[in-house]
Amino acid sequence: MLNDCEIDRVANLLSRIDDFNGTTAEPDTLRWKHNIDGKFPVKRVYIMEERVQYRGQPKIWRKLWKSPSQNKVKCFTWLVVKRACLTQEVLKKKEAIIVSRCFLCNETNETNSHLFLHCTFTTQLWSLFLNTTKTSWTIPEHTADLLSCWMKRGGSTKVKRSGGGSSHNASGGQFGVREMGGVMKIDPIPSRKLNGIV
Repeated sequence: MLNDCEIDRVANLLSRIDDFNGTTAEPDTLRWKHNIDGKFPVKRVYIMEERVQYRGQPKIWRKLWKSPSQNKVKCFTWLVVKRACLTQEVLKKKEAIIVSRCFLCNETNETNSHLFLHCTFTTQLWSLFLNTTKTSWTIPEHTADLLSCWMKRGGSTKVKRSGGGSSHNASGGQFGVREMGGVMKIDPIPSRKLNGIV
């Protein structure tokens, strides 16, 4: 709907557009403005999409892959953070016909964040781990936030210990984290303690 005062301006605009012959006599072509030669490369679009989707996270991925953890731990961490584990949430997206229920607690839908962070069973495991390692920590909402939090608090992949040596990052699975005086200290948990946990 146009107001009476706008009709003349719109008519003037349409006549100008109609009179415009273009800049050249050549036929129009499609050009991709993000590439110098105007061609549309799929690789370039993929890279641009990755940058938009994971702003600030490439450093996290580099830290994860360079960490001294076992490869299977790194790969599983990557799958969890990318939400690529075959949870029921992912299976439903792939059009599998299932009833999405968490098999551990049977209370809510099995999503990535629920299964690895918020399930009552998982929460008990996190509490056990945090109590054993004497860590005060709030569980984040999403698994990607979990990795960001651990990487930011842990700093580099090696952390100086008070005894002068170095120990590995907590993502290795067998190491505990303790914060003293604002500095992250990482000490190995004796295997006898782990036997009671697992």
